[in-house]
Amino acid sequence: MSVFRRLCLMILLLSLQACTSGENGVEGQLLFEQQPLGQARVEFYLKRSTERSSAPFSVATTAADGTFRAALPAGKYYLVAKKKEQGGGVNRMLMAEYPQNPLVVKKGYAAITPLTLKEVGFEGAIRADGQTAASGQLLLTGKPLAEAFIYVYSRGDALTGPAYGQVVRADEQGRFTLQLSAGTFWLAARKRNDGSRVGDPVVGDLKGEYAGNPLVLKTGEQRKLAQWSLEPLSEGAKQRRLVDGKFTRTSTWLAGRVVDEDGGPVAGIYLFAYRDNRMIGKPNFISAQTGADGKFKIYLENGGEFFVGARSTYGGPLEPGEWVGTYDERPDHGVEAARNEATDLGDIVVREVW
Repeated sequence: MSVFRRLCLMILLLSLQACTSGENGVEGQLLFEQQPLGQARVEFYLKRSTERSSAPFSVATTAADGTFRAALPAGKYYLVAKKKEQGGGVNRMLMAEYPQNPLVVKKGYAAITPLTLKEVGFEGAIRADGQTAASGQLLLTGKPLAEAFIYVYSRGDALTGPAYGQVVRADEQGRFTLQLSAGTFWLAARKRNDGSRVGDPVVGDLKGEYAGNPLVLKTGEQRKLAQWSLEPLSEGAKQRRLVDGKFTRTSTWLAGRVVDEDGGPVAGIYLFAYRDNRMIGKPNFISAQTGADGKFKIYLENGGEFFVGARSTYGGPLEPGEWVGTYDERPDHGVEAARNEATDLGDIVVREVW
């Protein structure tokens, strides 16, 4: 064999070795709250977010220092990072898409800038300025109350709804600190028997609004709040809360059935009717939870246009493991309801939020 042929063969073998030994790929680091994020998934898709197939082309897992290294053939990829965290009564999903998608992999490893994940559905509508704070202590019958959640709202008309912009958990002595900014805030606190952060309160759960509401802070102020006592939710209070414009029977309603993707009925789902097509904040009307047959009714005050969604809890941002869906006969999830009539929505499909 000539020297030229031997040289060509060597080059070919080296090229094949490079292709089969993962010489191409992506490397980088994931962060959350400015700290390395270990045991997170880094998923690589061949299509952009609106056209992805159900499964990623490749998946990598970050090390304890948040770094990852994924071998990939040359091509274009859409990087999505995720981590599901559970424990302490708080389940949350962290997620981010790489802002410079698509990534182009050529020869060697493409190093991306550190990617910061955010909590899905709760990016903290109330931002801290690093100078302004309020601290306090929760009590139950005069004794420190450990591990209750304190919720901060920017409006005072929905202190049990999903509109809170910040939440913290009290320590073993019931103490807490809220990192805020200048503004006006309303505070509420709850401690559910199951330890969860969100969900429909049950009899015996502890709750209370801050007696000093609204809390008005100036930039740089460090406010010490008066001690704050919570009380258990009674059966009477629970029933009054349920019928307070939410579940009162009327002659106008929306009806249907909640099902999973296989068509089976799903129990324990609330249906929400909004007048606002953005479907954010406090819903105008809420159904009772679906039973084993998945059927529901949303009682309305009057006819009109409503936008309908479904969820396994209400109050607070979406949690991993929740079931969520929308009425999809119209792209905007809307329906026209006639006064003094029942409007059948048919089946509403819910899916588990990752």
